[in-house]
Amino acid sequence: MVAPGAGSLTAIVLCPSPTQRLLSQGSETSNGKTLGKQYLFKQDVKRATGKVIHSESKKHVFTHSLYCVQHFSCDSPVRFMMYSEATAAFISLHSDNTVCLYNADGRKQTSSVDLLFMGLTTTKISGCVVGWGPGPIFTLLDRDLRPVDAAHDALDIRVCQPAEHSSELVTAGVGNVCVWSVRLMRCKVKIQEGLHSSTFSHMALAPPRSDRPHRAFVVCGQVLTVVDLDVGKVLEHKRDLCSRDITAIVYCSQLDCLIIASEERSIRVWGPDWELRVAFVGHNGVVNSLFYCSELHMLLSASVDCTIRCWNVEEGDVIDCVHTEQKTPLLCIGGTRKGDTFFSFSHQGVDFWTIRNLYNLHCKLKKDEGAPLRQILVSPFPAPYPRRVLCVSGDSDVALVAAETGAVLTSFKAYQRLLCADYCLHKEILLALTEAGTVIQANTLTNPITLMQEWKGRGQGPWQQRDHVTRNDAQNLPIPGPPCCLVLYSYVAEIQTALEEWRSLQDRRGCSHRNKAALHDAKNRFLIILGQNGGCVSVLTLDNGKVLYRAPAHSGQKVTTVQVYPENGCLLSTGEDLTVVVWKVSPYIQECLSQQLSLHCGQPHVYLAALGPQLALTFQDPNSGIYSLMHFNLFNQSPAGQPPRDGHLDHFTGLCVCPDLDVFVSSSLDGTVHIWNEENHLIGTLQLNTVPECLAYGGFGGELFLGIRGDLYRMNCAQFLPYKYQQMLLYAYCAEPLPDMPIIENKEMCVRRKTSDTAVNKEEESEMETDATDQLLTEAMWRQKEYESLLISNMDLSALLQGTVKCKKVKPLSTKQTKKEAFDHYMKILYGLPPNIKIDLEDSFEPDTFSFCPKPSNKKPCKTPPPPPPLKEDVRPEPKLITPVIVKKKKRQEEKAPVPSSKPKTVKKVKTRPVERVIPKKPIVVEEDEAPPEIIPPIEEPKPKPAPPPPPPRPRTPTPCPPSPEVPTFLKQFADADWFRDLFPDKKSIPSTLSPEEFSLQLLGHLNSTASKMKILAALQTLRSQGLLQNTDKLYQGLIDLVPKFVRPKMSPLERSVLVEMLNLLMRLKSASYDLVKKLLTLLAFKKLGLREPVLRMLTILGVDEAEQWLQPELESWESELQDQRNIWKNLHDRADSWLELWISKYKDHKRYLYLGSTESWNPPSCSVVDVLNYFCFVQKEEYRKARCVAPSGRKNTVLLPLYDCSSQPIIRLGETYSMARIRRPPGIILPPLRNRPFLMRFPNFISLPLSRVTLCPFRTYSDEDWLKTSTRRYFIQQQSYVEYYR
Repeated sequence: MVAPGAGSLTAIVLCPSPTQRLLSQGSETSNGKTLGKQYLFKQDVKRATGKVIHSESKKHVFTHSLYCVQHFSCDSPVRFMMYSEATAAFISLHSDNTVCLYNADGRKQTSSVDLLFMGLTTTKISGCVVGWGPGPIFTLLDRDLRPVDAAHDALDIRVCQPAEHSSELVTAGVGNVCVWSVRLMRCKVKIQEGLHSSTFSHMALAPPRSDRPHRAFVVCGQVLTVVDLDVGKVLEHKRDLCSRDITAIVYCSQLDCLIIASEERSIRVWGPDWELRVAFVGHNGVVNSLFYCSELHMLLSASVDCTIRCWNVEEGDVIDCVHTEQKTPLLCIGGTRKGDTFFSFSHQGVDFWTIRNLYNLHCKLKKDEGAPLRQILVSPFPAPYPRRVLCVSGDSDVALVAAETGAVLTSFKAYQRLLCADYCLHKEILLALTEAGTVIQANTLTNPITLMQEWKGRGQGPWQQRDHVTRNDAQNLPIPGPPCCLVLYSYVAEIQTALEEWRSLQDRRGCSHRNKAALHDAKNRFLIILGQNGGCVSVLTLDNGKVLYRAPAHSGQKVTTVQVYPENGCLLSTGEDLTVVVWKVSPYIQECLSQQLSLHCGQPHVYLAALGPQLALTFQDPNSGIYSLMHFNLFNQSPAGQPPRDGHLDHFTGLCVCPDLDVFVSSSLDGTVHIWNEENHLIGTLQLNTVPECLAYGGFGGELFLGIRGDLYRMNCAQFLPYKYQQMLLYAYCAEPLPDMPIIENKEMCVRRKTSDTAVNKEEESEMETDATDQLLTEAMWRQKEYESLLISNMDLSALLQGTVKCKKVKPLSTKQTKKEAFDHYMKILYGLPPNIKIDLEDSFEPDTFSFCPKPSNKKPCKTPPPPPPLKEDVRPEPKLITPVIVKKKKRQEEKAPVPSSKPKTVKKVKTRPVERVIPKKPIVVEEDEAPPEIIPPIEEPKPKPAPPPPPPRPRTPTPCPPSPEVPTFLKQFADADWFRDLFPDKKSIPSTLSPEEFSLQLLGHLNSTASKMKILAALQTLRSQGLLQNTDKLYQGLIDLVPKFVRPKMSPLERSVLVEMLNLLMRLKSASYDLVKKLLTLLAFKKLGLREPVLRMLTILGVDEAEQWLQPELESWESELQDQRNIWKNLHDRADSWLELWISKYKDHKRYLYLGSTESWNPPSCSVVDVLNYFCFVQKEEYRKARCVAPSGRKNTVLLPLYDCSSQPIIRLGETYSMARIRRPPGIILPPLRNRPFLMRFPNFISLPLSRVTLCPFRTYSDEDWLKTSTRRYFIQQQSYVEYYR
C-alpha cells in the first residue's frame, strides 16, 4: 500500500477549502493575492519534499487515515458483498454460487450452502435476510441462510434496498419499482406505469419528510427517475444531471442531498431543489461505487484507478486518498453502519479496511457555520475538583465542557467579539475580555451563564504617583490603552476551605443570585491580570474589578500575551518589542508584580510555553516561509539546543506542554501536530486529515484537546511516542474521573436570548457601527429577576429555619436608651409581664390607668376598680419562627410638663390589655410613646393613697377578625406543582400545624399512585437538603419497603430512572445501612433490570473499593442458579441476606484474629456493611494474587520481587534467625496449625523454634540494565518463608 498522503495532493474540490478560508480569516494582511500565491508555493514545496520527510522519519509519523487490515484472495470472483447484522459477519456471493462469511475476528468461513441469488439485503426482522434476483425471486432466509418463505407475486428484481424509516424493502428491475412487506412477504405497492422501457441498475431511497413523501431514485443509463412510493406514481425524469451514464448513487438523509457518480470521473452532490452543491474531482478513472457513513459524516468512493478516496460532503473537502495494492480495479465498497470496518472487493479478492483514529470527537460545539474554535482552556486543579474545558468559538460563543464526558455544562453568548476568556473554578466565575476592552464577569452556576458585572476602561489612563513610577517616566511613557489579553492568577493557600466553599456553590446550581462580597478572599487570592496597549500590565481584584496595581512593560509597546504559572509564582508576558518578561507575583501585597528578567528574542513570536526553567517560543516569517520552534533557558537567558531541521510548513495554531511526559506539542495549519523533547528534537509527527485550529493540554499524561472545524476533539499523543515516554506514565498519578453533570437549562432564558440575538442581528445589518458593549446580557439579567425572586425567598426561609442567618450589622455601642431597653426586658422576665402590656410612669391622674401592687411575692394585680379583664392562656404550641414586631411611634397631642415633687414615687400606673392570640408570621403592631417608660423597682412599702374616682371608659379599637389559616411556609415552594394540587385540592384543608415529617409521609403514600413520581422524589430531596426533616426513620423505612414494588423484569426508562432516584434518596437519608446494601446487591444480581452501572456507582460512593472487579463476578451467577423463577426478587433478596450474614461472621472472625495477635484488651469488633464488602473484595484479590504467585523450579537460593510491596517490612540477611542450630526431628505426630482458635485468648504471640533448613519465597532481582552493579547479597522476607522439614 502506498503512503496515504501522496494521493490526496492532486484532488480538486470545486468550492473554497477550510484551510484557505481559515487563512483568509486569520491573516492580517490586506494583500490577499500575495498570500494565496505563498500558500500555493508552500503546497508545491510540500509535494516535492513530502516523500523525503516521510522517508527520513517514517517510524515517527502516524496518519489519521484509512488503512488495510486484512486481504483474502478468492478462487471465484465476488459478484456481491454485504454486512449482515443477523449473522454479525460479512457475506460474499461468488460467481460459482458459493458463499463466504468473514467474522469480526478475521476468520474466513466457507458456507456449505450454495446460493443462486443475485444479492442479499438486511431486514429489521431479527436474524433474517432477504435473497433476491435474478428475475422474479424474493426469498426470506434465516441466520443460517436457509429459506424460510418466498414471495409468489414478484416482478423482475435487479436492485434491492431497505427503507430507513420502516421495515419495508424496495426493489427495482425491468420496468418496475415495488415496495415489499417482509413480515407478510407480500408486495404492497407496484409501480409500472411510465417505466416500461427502463432497466434500472442503481437505486437510492429518501425517507419521508413533512413536506416530501417517501421517494426512490432509480437509474437507467444517464436518466434518473424519481418515484413517489407512498402514492405509487412517477414524479419526474431527470436527464440533465450527467452527460454520461451514472455508475453509482447514494442518498444522505442527514444533509438532505443526493450524491451521484458517473463515467465523467466526477462525483456531484445535488440539493433537494436540484441545485448543485459541490463537485468532487480527483479520481483518474470511473467511480464504480459509493458508500456514505453517517456516523463518521464521510463519503467513500472506489474507482477503477485502484484508489479509495474519502470526502467530507458537509465541508466540501477531500479527507484522504488510499492506493490499493490490487492490480485489478475495485468493483464495490461498503461497510457497517458504525463505520468501524469497511470492505472492498475486486476480481483478486476481498480487502477489509479501518480508520486509524488519531483523534475522536469529544463535544460538538459548532453553532455558527464556519466559526472556528479560537481558544481552549483546561482547569488545572486536581481531584476532588472535576476537570473542565473552557471553549471560545466564533466571535462571541463560550461553552463550559466536562473533560471526562464531553457534556456541555453551560454556555454564554456575548453581543460583542471576545478576544479571550478565563475560568475561575473555585468561585464559579467566567471572565471574558471584549474587543472594546470591557472585562465581563459572569456566573457559571446557571445555564445559560448570566452576566454579573461589566468593567470598562480598567487600567487605562495616564500614569499616576500611586503606580510607583517616576515623574519623568509618567511624562515619557505612553498612556495605557485598552487591554488586549487577559489571564487569571489563582493562588490557593487554604485548600480545604476553598474546597468546602466550592461544594457549597454546587448546591446553588441554577441560582443566578451571587453574593459578590464572597468573591473577596483574604487567604485564597484570585487576581485578574490584563496586558494592555501602551505597554502596561494591570492587576484587578476579582470581586469588584478595582485596579490593584499597574506596572509599565515592554518599552511602552503592546502586550500581546500573558501566561501565569502559580506553582512557580511567576507571570510571563510578551510584547511587540520582541521580548519576554518574567514577573514575580506576590498576591498578598499591594505591589504584587515585580519584574525579574527580560529576554530579547529578536524575532516576532506567536505562542510560548514553559516547562520549569525551559521556555519554548514559536517564530514564523510568512515572507521567507520559515516556521520554527526555539527553546530558551531562563536561568542563563540563552537558547537551549539547536533549531530543529524538521518543522511545520505553515502558520502555528497552538503550543502546549505535557509535564507528565516532559515534551512540547505544537500544531499548524499544515495539518500536523509535532511533538518535541526537551532538547528540541522532533520525536513524533501526527498527520491529521484536517486543520487544527487550536491546541491545549488535557491535564494528565499525553491527553490533548484540539479544535477542529469548530468542534472539540480529544487526542492521546502518548501512545504514538517511543516506549520510554509511555513508561513515564506508569509513575504518574491518575485520579478517578468525577461525575460532572450539566446544569439544568433555563428554557425561558434561552428563548429570550435567541429572540434578543435575532433583534441584534437585524440591528447590526442596518447599523454596523453601533456600540455593542451596551448590548451585552444586561437586559437578559434584568428580565430574569422574577425567576430569581422565588428561589431567593425559599433559600432565605431555609436559612431562617436552619438558624444559619448571620447579622451583617456590627453590634451597636451601649447607650442610655439601650440600657433602658435591656432593663425593661429584664423586668418583664422577672415580673412575668405580658409581652403586649404597655407600662406608663406618668402622673397618677393620667386616665385609663390603675394601680398595681409592687410586692415581688404577690404578682397579682391589686383589687382596684375597674378590675382588669382576665388573661386568657394560649394553648397553641409556640412557633419556631420569631414573630417580627413592628413598632409605631405615636406623638402625644399635648406635651405635659413634669411636676416636681420631693416625695418618692410609690405607686406605678400600669395599663393592661387583654392578650391576643399570636399568629405566626403576622407582625404585631405595638404602639409606643416617644419617651419610653422607666420601670423603678420599689424600695420600701408605701402607704396606699385613696383611690381616685373611676375614669371614663376609653374607646377601644375593634379587634380585627383572625385571618384564615395559611399554608405552612415550607409548602409554599410546592404550591404551583400539579401533584400538590392533586394531593391538596383545597388549600384551606391543610392544617397549619402540619410538620415537614408528616408531609413527607403523605408524599410517600402518594408516591405509589401518582404519575409524577420523579417530581415527588425531587420534593422529598428538597425537604432533606433544606434540613426540614428532623426524623427520617419512617420515611426511610417506607422507601425501603417501596423498592420491591417498583422492580419488574421489563422496566421502561422512566421506571428505571424513578428507581435510581429513589435509591439516591435512600443513600442521602442513611448512607450505608444494612437494608440499603442488601437491596443494592439484589439489584446488582438481577441482571434483567439493566441497573448494573448505577448500582456500581452507588457502591463506589458508599466506599466499596473495586466493586466491579471483585464483587460483581460473585453475584453474576445468582440469577441463573435460581430454581424458582416465579419470584426472582424474593429469591435473590433472601440469598443476598444470607450471603451478607455469612461474610459478616467471617469479617468478625478476621477482626478477632487481629486482636489475638495484638497486646490490646479484647473488645467486640464493630463493623459496617461497607467494611464487610471491602473485606470480601480484599479476600478475592488475595486469592487471585496467590493463584498467580507460583514458586519457580530449580534451586531456591535466590529471591524474586513479590507481587505486592514489601518495603514496609524488615529485610533479614541469612544467618540472623538462628537457623544454624540443628536438632533432630522429635518423634511423634505433628499436628497442622489450627485455623480457628476462639478460646485461646492468652496464647503466646509467637514461639521461637530452631530451624534447620528454610525455603525462601523468591522474588526477582533487577537486571543489569536497571542496576549499574548487581549486589552480591541475597535477602529473604521472614514472613513469607516456610520450613520444608526438620532435622
